[in-house]
Amino acid sequence: MSNEFVKIYHNAIPNDFCDKLIKQYDDNPQQYYHQDKKNKDFNFKMSFSQIHIEEHDMWKSDVERLLTTYRIYLKEYRKDCNITDIMWPANHREGQMDGYEPIRMKRYLPNDKDMFSSHVDVTSYETSRRFLAFFLYLDNNEEGQTTFSRTGFSSSCRKGSLLMFPPMWPWLHAGEKPINKPKYIVGSYLHYV
Repeated sequence: MSNEFVKIYHNAIPNDFCDKLIKQYDDNPQQYYHQDKKNKDFNFKMSFSQIHIEEHDMWKSDVERLLTTYRIYLKEYRKDCNITDIMWPANHREGQMDGYEPIRMKRYLPNDKDMFSSHVDVTSYETSRRFLAFFLYLDNNEEGQTTFSRTGFSSSCRKGSLLMFPPMWPWLHAGEKPINKPKYIVGSYLHYV
């Protein structure tokens, strides 16, 4: 399997916007909650805190700015992957974002616990609407990269970078543990509509 449909766009958002999002996250602990799941049968662990930012009015302008960024890079992604109209869902051919999943911001602490072990993001009828993942890294981290174990590819945790890829079963990936400071990401998915 190749990394043909895994793309990284550096400097997709400016550093000051990254800093603003991180500060807003840290200043509003009442908005986030902790996710902690394990499955010993699959050697699976998931631990992080997150905010569903669209549930809170204070994030409204940030959501619009993020969606604008996704629209811009959606066009780049299609061009870079040589995706023709016949290959792409008709409702998203002009870069519309009508069918995106509500945006979530996640924080992984450097506590040797927070991580998201190997998984795929489409695992059920409910999640089968997802066809493209968007992960924006909001800070630099020595570790904390997203790794694709089947291909040996990894996306470093670089501030302002956008990682895009199909979230289906061939793209098994993991969110590695940060080691020297918290890792912050903002993510969403495009849906079939």
